[in-house]
Amino acid sequence: MTQESSSEAVATSTDTKRAEQRGDAASAQVGKAGQGGSASEFPLVSVVVPVYNARASVGETISSLLRQTWPNLEIIVVDDGSPDNSLDLVRVYAEMDIPGRKFVVVSQPNGGVASARNHGLRLYTGDWVVFLDSDDAYLPGAITHLMAEREKLGEGNWLVVPQSVEVTGGGLDTTRPMYREPMPAPHDQRNVILQYNFGAFTALFPRRFFEEVGVFDETMAYVEDWEFWIRAVYSGWRFHRTQEVLCMVWWTAGSMMSNREAMDAGEDEALRRNLERFRDEMTPAEIAFVERRLEVGSPQGLLKQMAANLRSGHLDEAKRQLDAAAEVMPAQKRVAVKHKISKVPGGMKWLQKRQAKIDGFVDYDPSLGR
Repeated sequence: MTQESSSEAVATSTDTKRAEQRGDAASAQVGKAGQGGSASEFPLVSVVVPVYNARASVGETISSLLRQTWPNLEIIVVDDGSPDNSLDLVRVYAEMDIPGRKFVVVSQPNGGVASARNHGLRLYTGDWVVFLDSDDAYLPGAITHLMAEREKLGEGNWLVVPQSVEVTGGGLDTTRPMYREPMPAPHDQRNVILQYNFGAFTALFPRRFFEEVGVFDETMAYVEDWEFWIRAVYSGWRFHRTQEVLCMVWWTAGSMMSNREAMDAGEDEALRRNLERFRDEMTPAEIAFVERRLEVGSPQGLLKQMAANLRSGHLDEAKRQLDAAAEVMPAQKRVAVKHKISKVPGGMKWLQKRQAKIDGFVDYDPSLGR
């Protein structure tokens, strides 16, 4: 992180001394990033990149890691049995001798993204871990910023999530971030994580997280992330999100998120598994909510159906789906606002026009499942 002024340099020096006085060597190095020195002076951050049929995008993903201002990275690429030549491209990068960049490249028979991430977790040697999918990219200062944010939080079971922006067929709009809902307050995260997924694999994980929470459930083909986040929150971990956009996420027809039906089934399975795992620790209200949510169905799936009905002009059906989604996702403000609008005369017509405007902006394609 380049210091642009002497005042910033003084502030960084003060932060560094404060961290060193606490004995937190890892945090102290955050203030030194970009000031020079060898990579060995900085905590090693391991980046796990699962790859499957990503020859068109994985080069940009890895390039974004080479451009990081954090000077000590271990880049672990796990090819999940790609039938294309993704691995050949990755090996070109791995053969480069780049200071502060250590590559580990492995291949496995196709086992799914959870299996690939777990393979990476068996190999990493860093003090910290982040994940980056092979069709996404970090902005240059992302990891340095995540480390600085974590240092500010002090002690505690914190996961720092970067704000991101979606890249669609309509281009990139940094004024419309991917996570438009505020991060739920720490004391609310137990309730809200049962309603919708506010975690992200692009988060910064300390090594001890996996010792306490475990790894990914390889038996879940879809929504293994939400199952993982519910498990994390109910194990005592909490999320903090950056205000700055640090990551770009591409939406493509081939992405797992485009299969909405399978995603809905995965959401139900994630809730069932964690209800069984944590039932003795859950309040009666939490148990009742999960059981009702399983009866109603996925709110994200309902909202997708609502959008389809808005496009086709079936406004009564769209309103029924919005009513159901709002019941089982009361914490999401955007849904609550739409629900209020739907109750006023002409409200559904207004939502229909708004849907058309959004579709035009993102160059809507039904194959994206959005």
